[in-house]
This record gives sequence, C-alpha cells and structure tokens, in this order.
Amino acid sequence: MKKILILIIPLFFVFIFSCVQDLSPTKPKMEGLWEVTAAYDAQGNNILPQISLPVVGFHLSSDNTVISTAGPLIMYIVYGGSNYVTMASKMDQVFNYASLDFNGGEFFIGDGVQERFTLEMKLEGLPGQKTITTLLQMLNLQSQWLNTVIYHKFMDVKVDISNNDNTMTWTWDNSTKALYNTKDQYGNYILWQGWPVTNFSKCTVVLTKRSNDLTTLVQSHI
Repeated sequence: MKKILILIIPLFFVFIFSCVQDLSPTKPKMEGLWEVTAAYDAQGNNILPQISLPVVGFHLSSDNTVISTAGPLIMYIVYGGSNYVTMASKMDQVFNYASLDFNGGEFFIGDGVQERFTLEMKLEGLPGQKTITTLLQMLNLQSQWLNTVIYHKFMDVKVDISNNDNTMTWTWDNSTKALYNTKDQYGNYILWQGWPVTNFSKCTVVLTKRSNDLTTLVQSHI
C-alpha cells in the first residue's frame, strides 16, 4: 500500500496542477514581437498571401505602443475583401515595408486575465510617397474624407494565448466594435465618417512569438 501511495500521490498533484487555470496577466504575455503566420476570413478561407507585403509583424511594447507592418491587414479588415482586391495593385506602393517605414498604433487591455482587448492602428502611408489617400480614391470616397492619417480602432477583439505563450490568436467577431477617427491641430479625436464602422470584415489571425526585432523580421522575408 505504501508503495502504491508513493506512486499515486505525485501523480495526483501533477493532475491537480495541470488543471489549475493560468491566472497570470494577459498584457505582459502580449508584449514582444509577433509574426502573423495564419489568417482566415469569416468563412475560413486563407487570406495570409493577400496581406503579407512581405510579412505581417507586430511589436507590442509595455507602454501600449504598437509598431507593425499591418497596413494591408487593417485595410482588408476596414474596407472588406472585395474592396481590397480593387486596391491590391497599389498596396505595395503605399506600404513599402522593404524601406523599413512601419505603421504605428496602440493597444489597450485591462488588468489581470482578459479575453478581449482594443487595437488602434494609424495609417498614413509613407512620407513623400503615395499615401492611403491613393487607395481611398480607388473606392470613390468624396474629397472631404481623403485624410492622410486615419486612426482605426477596434474594441473587444478576442485574444487567446496558448502553446506556452508562444502562440496568440486575435479574432474580429460579432462582439468587436469599430471606430475611425482623425485628429485636429490639438490632437483631439474627430470622428471620421468616410466608411461605415459596421462594414469591417470578421477574421482571425494567428500570431507566433519571435525573438528578434521587426526590422530583422522584415529583412528575412525580402
């Protein structure tokens, strides 16, 4: 009996600890460099080739800053797959990541364990070159909406972290809400109504943790 207990008790504790929920905060797990290694639309179709110019990477910092090559992904989400096809021929000119000019933004999430977060990405294209105005003109937007800088905010994006914190999944679903803004000369938000906030594409992206920096990630895919 003692020999049996000696064998069973350690196994019992291993089972108990394996069932304990991970209560470590979500935000620190999200920080660092991530590469989008899979992306799917609401029907499960692979959209990664359409949005990788040449790679979709995010660097999330502890101060909530986001640096990324996610311009094409954000354009796909905001304006939809069919419109993205229309803009695709000009996309690599607007988001020429080979020159190492990246897109900025921020992310926000509550304390402790969270299942959803907010992502805000600023799109402006590249200084001195064609900007997203070029893409918006292809969608026949009226001139008053052709701002060079638009802040695309997505609230309640679902986040799931797995595989020893090395895999992260973001899902834009029916609980996700969008809000698009510009800013005035004082930095105050001004609602941008150039495109309906209810028309964004539902999709899922899978991100894999990387140990290098965003510049190195881009150069490795050129």
